[in-house]
Amino acid sequence: MTSTFGSRLVAQRDLLGFSQGDMCALTGINRKTQFAYEKDQRYPDAGYLLKLVDANFDVQYILTGQRPPRFSALSQELLQEVLMRVDQELQAAAKVLDATTKAKLAALVYHGAAKSGRVDTDLIAKAIALIS
Repeated sequence: MTSTFGSRLVAQRDLLGFSQGDMCALTGINRKTQFAYEKDQRYPDAGYLLKLVDANFDVQYILTGQRPPRFSALSQELLQEVLMRVDQELQAAAKVLDATTKAKLAALVYHGAAKSGRVDTDLIAKAIALIS
């Protein structure tokens, strides 16, 4: 875990592919101010942070160094199993979903599977029936 506000801000900026200039354009501050934030010489106001939220920065992590549950690591194996089972159940029901709906279904199933440790195919089938 990166230990200071400034270093976490830089890490998030880099992760999302923003340069310091991009940050200035996004937030309306000058480069000197952005540099001061990144070096822990100054701290931003709420308006700056709200602009970061709108740009999908993990502001909770930047402020506290802790990731909220929605940013916790996914289990690649579990996600693969969820996607495979969703595809199987869609095929069995002879249904085709648009990408957005399929992603929402997979997220719902993954969330339940992450808690219980197993993929609930009955839940998938019921959800598909409700969608149709």
